[in-house]
Amino acid sequence: MILMQKLVLLWIFFFGIIVNGMAQSTKPLRIEVSARKAEAVYTIPLESRHLVIIQHQHKRTVEGEHWLMKVYNEAFVIMATKNMYLPKAFTLFDHKIQGDSILFLCFAEKNGNNSSLMLYRFNLKTNNITHTYIKGSRKATLESFEVVGNSIYLFGERMEGIQSQLVNSTLPFNIKIIAPVYPNYSYILASYALTASGKVIVIVDVSRGAQMGRYYYEYKNSSVNGTKKELQINANINLIDATLIKALGGSLLLMGTYNNSAQAKSKIDEISKGIFIGKIYDGAFDFFKVYKFSDFTNLVSSLNYRDQLRVKHKAQKGKEVNIKFKLLVHKRALRVANKYILAAETYYPEFHYENNFDSRGYMYQVEVFDGYRTTNCIVASFNDKGRLIWDNFLPVNGIINYNLQENVLVFPEADSSIVMAYYARGKIWSKTVDGNKIIFTKTVDRVETMPGENVISEQYGNIEKWYNHYFILSGYQTIIDTKGKKRKVYFFNLISFE
Repeated sequence: MILMQKLVLLWIFFFGIIVNGMAQSTKPLRIEVSARKAEAVYTIPLESRHLVIIQHQHKRTVEGEHWLMKVYNEAFVIMATKNMYLPKAFTLFDHKIQGDSILFLCFAEKNGNNSSLMLYRFNLKTNNITHTYIKGSRKATLESFEVVGNSIYLFGERMEGIQSQLVNSTLPFNIKIIAPVYPNYSYILASYALTASGKVIVIVDVSRGAQMGRYYYEYKNSSVNGTKKELQINANINLIDATLIKALGGSLLLMGTYNNSAQAKSKIDEISKGIFIGKIYDGAFDFFKVYKFSDFTNLVSSLNYRDQLRVKHKAQKGKEVNIKFKLLVHKRALRVANKYILAAETYYPEFHYENNFDSRGYMYQVEVFDGYRTTNCIVASFNDKGRLIWDNFLPVNGIINYNLQENVLVFPEADSSIVMAYYARGKIWSKTVDGNKIIFTKTVDRVETMPGENVISEQYGNIEKWYNHYFILSGYQTIIDTKGKKRKVYFFNLISFE
């Protein structure tokens, strides 16, 4: 069995000639970029062994806000540098990789608001880059995008204005941009590109109106008019968040969170009652199953002591046990040894109160949002019949972000065991599970910076898979060097699990 027994920090050796011989100094394989704000730096590790780092330079020019993209190889040598100029308030919305060489970047306002976007196409082999700006509508919201062949699909709410711009438009490399239009009060539950067949599948939830329901849309051949079929499930089940994964026999599995609320809310505000799984074949559910969190084997142990006692007492009295969480479903589900694994992170919004005074001197309190605090990572495994096989979790400490995002990396080992890992407060925390069994837990106390330097503070730690058993560790640090000087940087370290 392959276990995460040790975390090895890879080192790169630099040699320098001195007067009477050769001196060798060692430094970790590490990149540092000066950053005023941690949210202005994005990293994209690619299986092609390219590492893409995108940074907002906080410089406004006549062309727009200046962003810089650098592409590194596996030795952290710069292979390409590209300037990008974006409208104010744009951030990296999402990215897609096509084959092993074409990278698509989608920039938009936070959460896709106003639906305006800038699309970049970058060839990792030739370093050629092109871009297209699309002006949106303040009523529209961009929710996801997919790339298949030469077609880029934009999905969201009230996209009529975007689609009207795209009619008869000509773009480089024969690229076509398609923005389907859905009924009012729609939101995208999940989307998935079937690159081999040239299809894009979208699951849409219409929460109000005459067309209220869940729908399956299938697009192919760059068509804006997809095949539409209604998905039939119980009326009292409200689907909150979901992901799609390709299954056996040409079917798809839709997995996510649900509750029984009659009034649909924003995904961030919804509280989940459990997990659902449904197999979709030819635009219809072959099966649809729900599992309350109280049906899980290990999840009760993730609760605090008082809540565990309440659950235990209710169960002893024969009362219905309801365990509820706010959950962020990971975008990517895993298929491991013909089992399908869904990962999600529990969180809650955190606030504090500040005292202010009005013009007459009276004191009043103001609620201030601190961010979303992540508390656990949950993994659940299902077979192709939708049966819950096992569940497990990893407690998460010390992670709070203003934006709701995935913080825990979940990946399979060669023996089909599952690793959950996160980086926070200068430490890597990990847990390896094989079904309901805990195989291994590990905490790495310190990740190296440059020799002789000390980290004073650190925020926004993150760990991402790169290629093989190599990973990228990143975060925002305040460092004091050997001469007592401080600097604030966003760092990237190369690490390996062995």
